[in-house]
Amino acid sequence: MEGRRGGASGVARRSEWNPGGAAMAASPQQGQVNLVFWGKKNDDSNKSGGTPPGSGGPAGTPGTPGGTPPSGEGGFSPEKALRFFTHAKTVHETENFEYAVQSWLNGLRWDPSSLAGLEGFFGSMDGWLTKSGNKPVGKEVYRSVSGKGDVDRYLYSLLEWGHRPTEVMLGIRVLEAAAKLKLTEPGTWVGTRVLAAAVRDKKTRKDVLLKIAECFSTLGAYDRAVGAAEAALNLDRTDGQLQAFIRELAAQATMTRGGYDKTGQSGGFRDNIRDAQKQQQLEESDRISKTDETIDRLLLAAKAELESRPGDLPTIEKYCKLLLERGRPQDEERAHVLYMKAHAETKAFRFREMAGDIRIRQARRKVQSLKKMLESAPQEEAVMRMLAQAQDELARLELDEFKLRVEAYPSDLTRKFELGKRFVAVGEYNESITCLQEAQADPKNRVPALLMLGQSFLKIEWIDESIGTFRQALEMREVMPETNLELRYWLMVALQTKGEADRDLDAVIESDKLASSIAVQQITYRDIRQRREAIKKTLGELRAAKGA
Repeated sequence: MEGRRGGASGVARRSEWNPGGAAMAASPQQGQVNLVFWGKKNDDSNKSGGTPPGSGGPAGTPGTPGGTPPSGEGGFSPEKALRFFTHAKTVHETENFEYAVQSWLNGLRWDPSSLAGLEGFFGSMDGWLTKSGNKPVGKEVYRSVSGKGDVDRYLYSLLEWGHRPTEVMLGIRVLEAAAKLKLTEPGTWVGTRVLAAAVRDKKTRKDVLLKIAECFSTLGAYDRAVGAAEAALNLDRTDGQLQAFIRELAAQATMTRGGYDKTGQSGGFRDNIRDAQKQQQLEESDRISKTDETIDRLLLAAKAELESRPGDLPTIEKYCKLLLERGRPQDEERAHVLYMKAHAETKAFRFREMAGDIRIRQARRKVQSLKKMLESAPQEEAVMRMLAQAQDELARLELDEFKLRVEAYPSDLTRKFELGKRFVAVGEYNESITCLQEAQADPKNRVPALLMLGQSFLKIEWIDESIGTFRQALEMREVMPETNLELRYWLMVALQTKGEADRDLDAVIESDKLASSIAVQQITYRDIRQRREAIKKTLGELRAAKGA
């Protein structure tokens, strides 16, 4: 990248920002900032060919270099796309989700810029995964998007990501393909979800976040690009050049929001002034912290939008999100009703899951309220009984909800891990063992799954299995210091139990060493003082018996 020389604005070349040679550059265009990957061939040609299956589709190439649809019979056609989209909705309603998925893809070939088509595709994919138990769609669907053109690459990557929407790298492939085709609205929709998943994943690297920022910048979504770049900066606060780049992106975002970079054009500053009310709604909805007045205003707008499009799923989700953000009891009940209705009409389990989250949220709030009451009246037996009952009801509610989620997504190891936790919480250890043994195959949850698995074995008095499980977990590289302490504690308990039950001197000696190391590290940890005294007593008895 070009550095700052003689006052010229730019960002220095930094190919060392990631192993793959990712770097950033300032566009020579007025005020525009773009990220690029040095050494990567920049081929904007769209060689996508073929005709979408179905009646009425003309032969020809659906695109031109740069992804700009040409005029004429062989170009993109929103009208032809609409035929496929209408057909996709019809077959989706009959629960023929696989055919619906293919129909959405056929429509997107004619109009890849359609956000409605993209959302419809994911709705049908969700229905297919729920109904099939997360099985992939048939080979014929993949073959329909297996061409070598840019549109085909976009659709193929979309199909792959649709099967595993939480996979960050699969989402980035879609985002890159959308950016190459200049699909601003769909690309921003995709990128927002990919960035959220990347931020949630604690193992996400800086170069991955920079790649997301690059795509947002290419799409002109500079606000989103700033967010991605700031997330990258959080992983390396010493990167001064990245800080400078973020400032340039922020400046470009300000110009874009105000329309200053489009003076005299349609959509420029004067148009933004005329459309101030809509702009205010968009800005207010993006704020993390909103005033009560702002939420009320957004809710009125969302309600009116829902009344005009009562069956539109994104509108339902938007309205429910705002209801839950305001959080009044009647708001939660209204959102619950809407989610359950959407689930009944679409069979998409995600709506049932969101409805269940509302009930869990309410039950947790009740537990917290009773805990506060108990703090102010610690000896009140009635409150203690009410708290115990509320905690039991919460545990049972969560267990029932996660049973449904695992039933809907039987191959989802994260949900299976969460179900295992709930079985542990209610003391159903045999059931928890089954779930946790499967869940440990997921690297993200492997260590906590092994921790609870070892505890479950201990509870059913499979002591050797418990010891082996804790040892296995301690050998994992990804064990955090606080988890390491907890694993050592439970290994100590298991060894203590084995030593006392089997009069096993070696087990007690090892448990004594672990107790000593934990006490040296944190003497207030759990009941380590009492445990250490009990282990010392058992150790003395066994040594005396052996000496006799």
